[in-house]
Amino acid sequence: MNNISNASTLLRYPLLLPIFLVIGSISLFKLAGLYPFSSRFAEDMMHSSLQILLCIAVIILLRRFNLFDATGLNNPIRNWPRNWPFAVVPMGLIGLINLLSVNWDTLSFDAVRVTGWIYNSVSTGLFEEILLRGFCFYFLYRCWQERDNAIFLAAFAQALIFGIAHLSNLQNAPVGDVLPQVVYATLLGIGFAGITVYTQSVWPTIAIHSFINAMGDLDNFFGPVIADSAGDPSGYIAAIIIIFCVATLPGLYLLRLGQRRINSVRSHA
Repeated sequence: MNNISNASTLLRYPLLLPIFLVIGSISLFKLAGLYPFSSRFAEDMMHSSLQILLCIAVIILLRRFNLFDATGLNNPIRNWPRNWPFAVVPMGLIGLINLLSVNWDTLSFDAVRVTGWIYNSVSTGLFEEILLRGFCFYFLYRCWQERDNAIFLAAFAQALIFGIAHLSNLQNAPVGDVLPQVVYATLLGIGFAGITVYTQSVWPTIAIHSFINAMGDLDNFFGPVIADSAGDPSGYIAAIIIIFCVATLPGLYLLRLGQRRINSVRSHA
């Protein structure tokens, strides 16, 4: 059937490979971060370039495991469902909400930083979506496809991996700020998976993920350098509720539609 079916260890412990890939990627980022960069901007550009290189490696892995077509990376927009924009719009609200916290009076734009801002946002969207919603999600789904709830199992598993990966931020931020990030990422991961399944492509999630990151990084790229301060717990709770409403709930609905489509195809096979 595919290369996964020929690897008994992978089928027996399917979570091992996705976890290994995520931990390996984080480790590479941490090692690269040890270099004494001249500025935060230079470090961000290195991080973005490393993400592009890892993205290429993941695409090679997708082809090695015969998962490339499943991700929809080669699926043109004309083949997406007619109503696909409605699947993306709710999560787009997260990016717009990020704008509410931007201190516009302190921002200073120039061509170099705008280019770096776009490069950083797009490279993050490409890498994280192709790795998590591309490889991890479809790899786990392929391993569990004989189960009735395989779509949901794969979606929840990759979302948890995505969320827990943010614990790596404990190196630079207090627990009180990192734990909400873990919850955010997990909830968003379910939403991203739903969009991927519904559109049968990771391109919409790459686009919306890049947009959310871009809106959230305006102060970081164009504002003054200021020391990080602890977040407000009430703000974190509000953000979790908003993300759950505009990302997780729609994602669960889209996953359900995807599962129905798969069941329909199976019943007519």
